[in-house]
Amino acid sequence: MEKHYYTVEEANALLPQIKRQIMELRKAREELALMRLALVRKQKENKDGNSDDFFKEEAQIEFSLLTARQQIDHLLTLSIEVKDIDTGLVDFLTTINGEDAYLCWRDGEAKISHWHGLTEGFAERKTLPGDPSSSAKKM
Repeated sequence: MEKHYYTVEEANALLPQIKRQIMELRKAREELALMRLALVRKQKENKDGNSDDFFKEEAQIEFSLLTARQQIDHLLTLSIEVKDIDTGLVDFLTTINGEDAYLCWRDGEAKISHWHGLTEGFAERKTLPGDPSSSAKKM
């Protein structure tokens, strides 16, 4: 898989799309949790029930999980990593001072203004220096 390196401008331009995808992933996770609870409840209430119905519901849960996983995997192929769905934490591969790094964004932030090294995380993120577009370059 070829890596894609983002400038701050490129990553910021993708934020509306990323925000939508994070919202979709959150909604899918909530729906999956409700589907699982409903299935467990049905299984407890109806031990002699139609196993075909349970199989269909389990298959729907698995399909929904697969769909969400494919969405996350697609972002990974674009060198974008979803770190946390709850907080909407997302990293974009970039270079800072000639080193591979991540542009770090969290849902609720207006734009990307932080970065961290590849082996660092959110707690170690730093403010982009000066003019962000001159510090993060596309390779």
